[in-house]
Amino acid sequence: MSDSKKSPFADFHEEAAMPYDPDAGGPGGSAVEGVRRRHEAALLALPGVTGVALGRSPIGDDAIVVYLRDASARGRVPAQIEGYPVQTTVTGEIDAY
Repeated sequence: MSDSKKSPFADFHEEAAMPYDPDAGGPGGSAVEGVRRRHEAALLALPGVTGVALGRSPIGDDAIVVYLRDASARGRVPAQIEGYPVQTTVTGEIDAY
């Protein structure tokens, strides 16, 4: 292939690929994401919990956010999980259409 028809990717060379392990943190996932993933099923099994997500604490630290049907469910949710703060938000019932 002549230089005028050379592919724009011809000089592209990938040095190394990083394996994707979302529970390990670092590139491809964060540590708090792994914690959320490991505990999501148990949190969703609590009466009154309608969802689990990632967010920030009031001071800007990584946090796990737990969505609640009503405020009475707050007492069932731990204040922290594996060292990460847990924030609760009352959203009411969440329905997917």
